[in-house]
Amino acid sequence: MTRFLLTLCLSLCALAPAQAAPPTDAQIDRLLDTMDMRRTLDEMFVQIEGMGDSMGRQMLGEDATAEQRASFEKTMARQRDSMRRIMSWDTMSPIYRKVYARLFTAEEVEAMTAFYGSDTGRSIMRKMPQAMQLSMEEMQPIMQTMIAEMKQTIEADLEQSAKPD
Repeated sequence: MTRFLLTLCLSLCALAPAQAAPPTDAQIDRLLDTMDMRRTLDEMFVQIEGMGDSMGRQMLGEDATAEQRASFEKTMARQRDSMRRIMSWDTMSPIYRKVYARLFTAEEVEAMTAFYGSDTGRSIMRKMPQAMQLSMEEMQPIMQTMIAEMKQTIEADLEQSAKPD
């Protein structure tokens, strides 16, 4: 009986590494291509930029002068360019590869590739940017409240620090 249990344990140990094999770079690349992650990243930028512009305009306020608005637009354009450069596909894809390699097994990567390669999976991936956009729209009132509170706090702190001790 002991011999049987020992053989069973050794057999299970030998199978475990095979089942938990890490994905290859080629498997991860195929998954990222199947998920169309480059397009998803580009669409995410558009949504982040829109949200940032909206929040920035709120912080700027309706009382802003034409010069302040023009300066704000230039600053936001530089920020958008910087974000796109820093978070480009060339920068982000190695990060995705590293995370997916650490987190998922080869079997899981293959299963995700099969799913996202299916009609249902492609449909879900096409809808994800819209789901993110709708989520951001739903969060807008919360963000507006947060920005208003931040603005009040900053103004109060600036007033307090301007007063002589």
